[in-house]
Amino acid sequence: MSQGWGDMSGILDQLPTLLGVIVGGLMSYVVGALTERSRWRRQQEIRWDGQLLQAYSEYGYAVKECATRYQRLAAHRGLTDHPAPLEPTEAMLEQAANAEGRRAAMVEGLTLLTNAETAEAVQKLNRCVWHLEWLARGQLAGSNPSSWALAFSDYRAARAEFYKHARRSLHIAEMGTVREAPWPPPWRPVQEPSDP
Repeated sequence: MSQGWGDMSGILDQLPTLLGVIVGGLMSYVVGALTERSRWRRQQEIRWDGQLLQAYSEYGYAVKECATRYQRLAAHRGLTDHPAPLEPTEAMLEQAANAEGRRAAMVEGLTLLTNAETAEAVQKLNRCVWHLEWLARGQLAGSNPSSWALAFSDYRAARAEFYKHARRSLHIAEMGTVREAPWPPPWRPVQEPSDP
């Protein structure tokens, strides 16, 4: 009987060591699992941020391509000045429609990837681009240089707002206040109206 108590006493003496090993193993496992989970999340964020940056960049380029085409078409109609106006031939209108199609297709990817504030900025920018298109194509009654200037100013403000929200969603520091460059630029000669 005394031998049984001796064996039990030996086990009890080793119990703290065994518990320490078990707790240490569990702690090691938990820390390793949490570290792995954190690393996986960081990789996912980097992956999605990269795709989002690409989507923002491609969309921004497509918007600018549309706005430039519409500005050139509007210049042909006398709504604005542009050094290379486009005559609204069937081929030029088809190119503008293709640019619009590319821009519209990119909106779907942005809607899936971005946050609500940036998605709203994208919607606002889209409406501004459509306004330019309707003016450039002569689809709005009473279109004149003043209505074009206002629509183009709205477009520039909406584009700046989109970029602001895009930078925020990517956790890129604000650029500060960027003053809009005057349009037309000061180096461009002003055409005086000719006397009849």
